[in-house]
Amino acid sequence: MKSTITSAATLAWTSCLALALATSTGCGSGDGADYASIGLVPITGTVTLDGQPLEGAVVMFEAPDTTFCYGTADAEGHYELKFNSEVMGVPPGEKVVRISTTASTGEVDTEGADDDDDAVARRKKKRDPNEQVPEAYNEDSQIKATVSDSQTVYDFALKSDGSPL
Repeated sequence: MKSTITSAATLAWTSCLALALATSTGCGSGDGADYASIGLVPITGTVTLDGQPLEGAVVMFEAPDTTFCYGTADAEGHYELKFNSEVMGVPPGEKVVRISTTASTGEVDTEGADDDDDAVARRKKKRDPNEQVPEAYNEDSQIKATVSDSQTVYDFALKSDGSPL
């Protein structure tokens, strides 16, 4: 009789443990972020410098609050913007476009990364000598974009002399 009680107690304890694990870890989307409420717009395009695809260039659409969406150009200069590392798209509204061949998206190499304010200050103080894109398209960018569902493709034909697009 004692072994029956012990077996029943063990079974009950194991069942409770399994139930607790299942409800704490979950199997579905859970309480994740509600990206649908942001109204993200899928933005794609190409970026060239003097008519040549600018492979590896980081394209950033920066909001007035300095948050930004980003994408990296492939060998053909094609990019797609990400809201973050999980979802694609850009929130609607006015953006400043910044393009750089030395910027990091932070998704691969975060070694030596500082907080955002320090990174912005550093970007404005010291220009990387390996940067191929003129300041007129990144640090001092005058490129503007109004993101909405009516325009989802933005192509940028940059010039080495930094002349307006």
